[in-house]
Amino acid sequence: MPYHTKTGRESPYAMQLEAVETILKAVKECPEVKAAFLKGSLAKGTDDEYSDVDLYCLVDSAYLGQFLEKRLEILETYRPVIYHSESNFVGPQLVAVFDNGLHIDLYTVTLDSFPPAGQFRVLYDPDCLLDRFRAGITDHSMPWEQVVRCFHSFSFSMLEFYVAWGRGDQVWSARLASHLAGDLGIVLRCLYDPANGQLGTKRLETVLPADIRDKLRAAVRSSCGDAIPHGVLQLAALMREAMERLEAENGQTANWKLFEFMVEQIKSLVKPDGCPGVRLDGRNER
Repeated sequence: MPYHTKTGRESPYAMQLEAVETILKAVKECPEVKAAFLKGSLAKGTDDEYSDVDLYCLVDSAYLGQFLEKRLEILETYRPVIYHSESNFVGPQLVAVFDNGLHIDLYTVTLDSFPPAGQFRVLYDPDCLLDRFRAGITDHSMPWEQVVRCFHSFSFSMLEFYVAWGRGDQVWSARLASHLAGDLGIVLRCLYDPANGQLGTKRLETVLPADIRDKLRAAVRSSCGDAIPHGVLQLAALMREAMERLEAENGQTANWKLFEFMVEQIKSLVKPDGCPGVRLDGRNER
């Protein structure tokens, strides 16, 4: 039988919505909780069958510790938790995985630590405490200074990649290539989806032009094994194109010196046939 929300809407993603409604019942019974809301894909309406749940509880700061001790018990009103860990991102965070594979992040915030960015969907707010935050959460663009930091981070990661590859450390080289793809993804988001620049790389492919998406996928596929230097150069080419366009749009420039230097250094790792040279002792030619 298909699962329906309380509004009567049939959902193809019953597991997430059933979990939210079950857990919300327990949340409402906690006197420490003043409001509850969702963020992430469930709040934006972009959820699918693979979505996790980002559930936030706004708690009276005087009773924060008391509520934190209840979190696991609250989550298990839905189903048994087979894994959990704690973190502190925007506030105390309980990461939980249930016995059906659903992943929930339960964040605990106060009025003083309310997350300033990102759309949210109110689930419970009897005193209308969340109304004050609605107007302030409208601009998710990324300031030029942060874009430049991503670009400079990309340039420095190329330096670290060059050193790692030269030492024959292929595992660390692959990890650094992943870092490069992450920084590039943020810059691409700022170019092609500027209103959501602060949302990072998640589902980035849905906002990219087809040709850019295909180039990015090809670069990521190449960023493994003996072809990593070639993939890194593909990532760098995409970064160059994106930053040149963003500079033109913003009327400002970044520092290109390290980027240009490292592109030439990494080119030296790639033979004319596009394959990186490999030394007989197993280390890469430099």
